[in-house]
Amino acid sequence: MVEQGCDILLLFPPIREWDNPRNFPTGLGLIAARLRQAGYRVGVIDVNGLRLSDDEVMERIAEQGPSVIGIGGLVTTYGWVKRMAERIRRERADCPIVLGGSVGTSIIETVLRKTKVNVIAVGEADDTVGELMEALLNGRELDDVAGLAFLREGQVVRTAERAMLGDLDELEYPAWDMFPMEVYLANPVVGVGRDIDVISSRGCPFQCQYCYRIFGKKYRGRSAEHVVGEIEVLKRNYDVDFISFQDDCFVVDKQRVHEICDLIDKSSILRGLRWSCTGRVTVCDDELLGRMRASGCVSVSFGIESGSERILRAMKKNASLAEAERVILSVRATGMRCPVSFMIGYPGETRETVLETVAFCEKLNIGLSALMFTCPYPGTPLYEQVRDTERFREQFVDEEDFVLKIGDAVDLVANLTEMTDEQLKSLRDEALAMARENYVPPTEAEAQAQERELYGEVLYEKGQRQMVEPAMQAHRQRHGFNESARGDIQDEKDTYR
Repeated sequence: MVEQGCDILLLFPPIREWDNPRNFPTGLGLIAARLRQAGYRVGVIDVNGLRLSDDEVMERIAEQGPSVIGIGGLVTTYGWVKRMAERIRRERADCPIVLGGSVGTSIIETVLRKTKVNVIAVGEADDTVGELMEALLNGRELDDVAGLAFLREGQVVRTAERAMLGDLDELEYPAWDMFPMEVYLANPVVGVGRDIDVISSRGCPFQCQYCYRIFGKKYRGRSAEHVVGEIEVLKRNYDVDFISFQDDCFVVDKQRVHEICDLIDKSSILRGLRWSCTGRVTVCDDELLGRMRASGCVSVSFGIESGSERILRAMKKNASLAEAERVILSVRATGMRCPVSFMIGYPGETRETVLETVAFCEKLNIGLSALMFTCPYPGTPLYEQVRDTERFREQFVDEEDFVLKIGDAVDLVANLTEMTDEQLKSLRDEALAMARENYVPPTEAEAQAQERELYGEVLYEKGQRQMVEPAMQAHRQRHGFNESARGDIQDEKDTYR
């Protein structure tokens, strides 16, 4: 039986189905809040959080009777989007399907020509969705709505580019109440206890060629008051223990970081809160790191990516190994954790450059329990560099063939080197083994002492209970950064993402 229909039903596709749901879908939560605030009747089906089958999704769509269906997610969800769009079109032919997020924006031509999606909300869609809904519900043409892509008479139509938001403080907080929050809170990504994601800024001003920037290159940060206000609401409503800042680079505006720390310290409700963030080796300094640690930060992660200066230049990291070494040692000196990521297989990678990465890890006693394969995600400068090369065309029939194979960077998808797949995989395994052989782990007593110091006794005990769960151990080992602290480094249970 169909209930009173909603204006728009938002679907969040499943990701990493081998693991428990972890990352709260902040983007879709913001869209839901925006539409609800504008007066639309909004429904949500969090397929990832609830792990629903295709049949269950269709049953819930029928129950809610939407006028429009919106889907948002990462490019890795393309296969699910294509499959479900075809089924929705068969069973609800009169219901337009709108696609957003990197799964739409990064592969516009492929989506519009190879799926049953009607329209793509391109890039930052917070303002786009309201205008789009007004047009769809009232039968207006879409040409005057900026930030869209759709097919007309077999041709891809792009409307005017949508300007980025100038003031992120105008955003509502995510509509957490419309999602299965207890699922996400029970499955930490980075922290321990009741851990939830927060994104405090958009855009990244740096030039790393392998990164996808759906929010552009201009850095825009929410005010410290807006950010800490969000954390306070999460504490009151959901009793969170830990905040994982998932910004592209949290520390870009150092003054704002100091202001966030000041407000956290002044908030009586946030006493005992712990948090983590993303950093950059060219930005972080001793003063900033010390201030963050004093305010409850327990972990700052860095994308080092390679121990070869030549590969770093090819990546346009604009960061040196000397800077990386300095920051790693500085983070360790505060007592915080210092997760660092590395990849293998960037164009130009050789056995010699990989051994340079191993040597860097040995020098800094990094156990290197995780070494990801470089993947040229659509929309990145790296993808534009390799997509038309003979090497890439030999591996994939077309863009859709490539996208359908993208998964976790743990697995080799695209080989961008002169090595064979077998040689590259073998070199990865050899590098991991070499780094581990020379790694000196902390004693159990040292590890426990550090965790108690970082988390406090109550949160430490929560973390110990969570870490006995096989799913948690598998998650932090498979998607782990290589975590260093105080000149020692993690055992495998402490790696993450």
